Amino acid sequence: MQLRLNRLFGCAVAALLAGTAAAAPTYGGSKPNFIVFGNSLTDVGNAAALTNTPAYWQGRFTNSFVWNEYAAKLLGMTLVNRAYGGATSNNGLTPGAIANVTIPSFRDQVSAWLAANPAPPLFNQINDVIEIEIGGNDLLNRLPALLAAAVDVPAFVAQLAASVAADAQRLRAAGYRNVRLWNLPSVDLGPLVVSVGAAPLIKPIVASINAAVAAAVAPLGVRVLDLNALNGVAMQPPVLAAMDIVDTTSACLDVGPAGVAECANADQHFFYDGIHPASRMHYLWGVVSAMLERYPSTPINAATVKNLVLAFNIGSSSRDDNIIVGCSQPAPALI
Repeated sequence: MQLRLNRLFGCAVAALLAGTAAAAPTYGGSKPNFIVFGNSLTDVGNAAALTNTPAYWQGRFTNSFVWNEYAAKLLGMTLVNRAYGGATSNNGLTPGAIANVTIPSFRDQVSAWLAANPAPPLFNQINDVIEIEIGGNDLLNRLPALLAAAVDVPAFVAQLAASVAADAQRLRAAGYRNVRLWNLPSVDLGPLVVSVGAAPLIKPIVASINAAVAAAVAPLGVRVLDLNALNGVAMQPPVLAAMDIVDTTSACLDVGPAGVAECANADQHFFYDGIHPASRMHYLWGVVSAMLERYPSTPINAATVKNLVLAFNIGSSSRDDNIIVGCSQPAPALI
């Protein structure tokens, strides 16, 4: 795999930057879908619309576009986003709600999708890509109980892994061949978790969940994508410098009695709030998602990730300047 910068094509990146982000899925051979299920790391406004509760920027839980929007753009696929902020693996195991409105869990999202698409055409079974990002809220919703040592952690981990695997299997049983699952990121590094002194407690639980989920989906033909490793690599100084991120410990948003105030340099923060990454980490995540789809053996290490950051000019990007909206970003060609 080679990665080179090609400034001759301006905003066009040939096949990898074909148009995307349509609201409705396409069927029968026109263009494959990039279908995502998940929570607030993935949501592009579904929870805000359901609950009539504003999120941050245009319904997202960050200050710019989210990872799957970049990935679909790069892959030239139609983005079909069924993620909801606040979602858990399933509401029977971990109830999820915003403003007293029950949030569709991953199980609910899959059920709704399969009910609406009971017999996907063979073209879509073969060519659509499904990416799942779930589990963080199952853990964070238990944070008070975990701090009080009131959670049977091994039992919880086993239940979560079994639940996620069961619903991933439903997608595989429907005929979808390209089902991917992102593992949990470094939840322990989030400002919220750090602020309550829970990082040493949460870190090994994240590792246990990731190991258990990976083992549970391995027999299903579901490929696990390592968001946890990407988080760790993105936190390394050479990568942070390339991304021009200067703050990895504090949230850009200041939530206090007087309301919510945004910092002056949101794009230079790793975290936008106490849990969610800011713009440049989402951009990087989307680029890596596309790379792993086109080139599954792409290593997630500092050298490779830094090269991707530089190739896509992530260090100077913002919501007004990126491959989705503007032409000032040089066009990398993935060949």
